Amino acid sequence: MKKIKLLPYVLALLGMVQQAQAQDSKVEEISDVIDYASPAVRGMGKPRGLVIGYERLPQFDIDSKSDDPRLGNGSAHVRRNNKFFVRALAPLVNKPQTKVILGFDYKLEEFNFDNVTPSSYPPYSYLEDKDLKSIGLQLAYLHSMDDRRFYLIRVKGELNGDYTHDDISIADYLKTTVDLAYGWKKSPDYAIGVGAQLGYTFGRKNVYPGILYNRNFTPEWGVESIFPANIRVRYNANEKTLFYAGYRLEGASYNLFVDEGPLAQYKDLELRRTDIKALARMEREVYDFLWFAVEGGFRQYYRNRVFDEIGSRDELIKNDLAGAGYVSVELYLVPPRSWTNRK
Repeated sequence: MKKIKLLPYVLALLGMVQQAQAQDSKVEEISDVIDYASPAVRGMGKPRGLVIGYERLPQFDIDSKSDDPRLGNGSAHVRRNNKFFVRALAPLVNKPQTKVILGFDYKLEEFNFDNVTPSSYPPYSYLEDKDLKSIGLQLAYLHSMDDRRFYLIRVKGELNGDYTHDDISIADYLKTTVDLAYGWKKSPDYAIGVGAQLGYTFGRKNVYPGILYNRNFTPEWGVESIFPANIRVRYNANEKTLFYAGYRLEGASYNLFVDEGPLAQYKDLELRRTDIKALARMEREVYDFLWFAVEGGFRQYYRNRVFDEIGSRDELIKNDLAGAGYVSVELYLVPPRSWTNRK
């Protein structure tokens, strides 16, 4: 399930390269330093090396409709929708003007229904038994042309679907995403850019535009956004505590290979979804290089469909999900102060 990426991960990557630039500067005289352009502004959260997180959406209803008489309609109550994820980012090249960042992530999503049995509506009984997984590898390249202009290229490949550890097939589950961005650093407190993504924000692979707008209005207040994917207002309570409020658009596409029950006649199905989340978030330092975050809000689904073939435009099942509150927690590692303070 992935997200308008211009990026759900781009903000993390962009913050990371800004911090890496500070780490790599080796100077004797401040007046001799070129402050190369980057998308980050002062006050943004620290770059993350390793993130471990968990999200839960409890208690919501689902109604499904299909024009195929072999499936018909169904409804159920979802007790909980759990999501676990691990993400790691590391710079391969860390020069003042050029950054190359390697990223890896693993996600697992599970649904638990009330009173679902093998004879229940087929998609519900299938999702009750099968976890949806995503394994991703990405490479991001950021180059600062001078102290005013920069560009970013990111390529990501993910294996998204219902596979288990013994039956992973790259050809069956691979989804690729490409992000491009070009921007201008107006000042240490203001960066703007334009870009596009070839990805799965609205389920089916397509090109989606984005506008980067990062700006501080006071030392405490700022905004971080890649519109229309996400907008967050930031409040820096102090250097160890940050608060955010805004929204985030999340999209996903899973390949499903069903080998039993009524769904087996279709063989290769595709589940696509797009959600909008209104959110409030707090990030807090635990100890130097260790931070945690708590986020909560309301998830409203925009589209949730099952298609009769991967890449198809023919909707087999239309799912209507009730809005639901959600909460998530994260624990993550950032560069120690001793790294960022040295020249």
